[in-house]
Amino acid sequence: MASPQVVTGAGSNRSTDSESVWARNRSGFSSAQVVQMLSAVSIGTQATRAIVASSSGRVAAVFNRSLYLEFDGGWCCLVGTELGAGPVNICVLLPARMDVVTRNASIDRVDQGFVIGGRLHVATASARVWTAPIVEWSEETLIRGLAALDPLCLDHAPSAGLSRIVWPRSSADPASFELCVATPVVASLAGWLQRVLERDTPELPPGSITKLVGLGPGLTPSGDDFLVGMLVVLSLAGRFDLVAAVDQVIRPTLEEGTGPISRLHLAAALDGESSERLHVMVNAVLAGDHDVLASRLVLISQVGHSSGWDTLAGAVMVLRVLARTYRSMMAAGRDAS
Repeated sequence: MASPQVVTGAGSNRSTDSESVWARNRSGFSSAQVVQMLSAVSIGTQATRAIVASSSGRVAAVFNRSLYLEFDGGWCCLVGTELGAGPVNICVLLPARMDVVTRNASIDRVDQGFVIGGRLHVATASARVWTAPIVEWSEETLIRGLAALDPLCLDHAPSAGLSRIVWPRSSADPASFELCVATPVVASLAGWLQRVLERDTPELPPGSITKLVGLGPGLTPSGDDFLVGMLVVLSLAGRFDLVAAVDQVIRPTLEEGTGPISRLHLAAALDGESSERLHVMVNAVLAGDHDVLASRLVLISQVGHSSGWDTLAGAVMVLRVLARTYRSMMAAGRDAS
């Protein structure tokens, strides 16, 4: 993830409006202040719930093109539209920089929006509610999509994070601590999924899955990102029972095992949603749409330091098990006939 970098002054922004709003100070609403108006284009379901349940909040983290907001009713993320929609995102038209406010700046709810630090007025009335896109797919299109994706990833997967578990390559570089911890865990998770899908009998995931919680540096550690991708694909496959099984095992560890921003993204994934970039990437694989895979891989690789790759790795681990299960079922059907 990018390093926070605060700049002073709101700057000029011809494509946004300025208006006078009553800025709250410690004495209440006492003086008028000119702030920059930002019109929200889309808002995710998690973000909507957080705002509706809140009256105030604070800026928890500041980046060049995004702000993480901690409301008293939950967390969300204010982003420029170029970063994409998602369940926790409020996307705004933002030609200028986002970091015109500082960490811990106050947030006040106003009619149909909120004001951040007396500087940014985010208007949410006309925003569309974003939901994850769904695509039609089959066993055949999934197998075709994976076959087209893997050569691209073998060439481009970074050494950082966990994607090299899914797309390994020979290298003289020593494996990272995170990779050493996660490799046997991912193998056991793949085995668990294979058994559950083939036998169709309930079984909790191995307890070692909790080793992924909080594994790695950053606001969204690689282990958490891997879990996000895994949970999203299980939901897309309609296996909400397996999502619930994973939730049952990892939930007791989340509060102390990882940070609030990562918990926010895990909560969204447990509801079947993640970033728009992950969903369109996974949908292209599911539909076997090889013409767009390369361009969508570029987009997801731009998410964080390795977060995009880590979520994709978790998703592809599940997709591969699904494909293997379909192949074995088809082979069994041919043998029986």
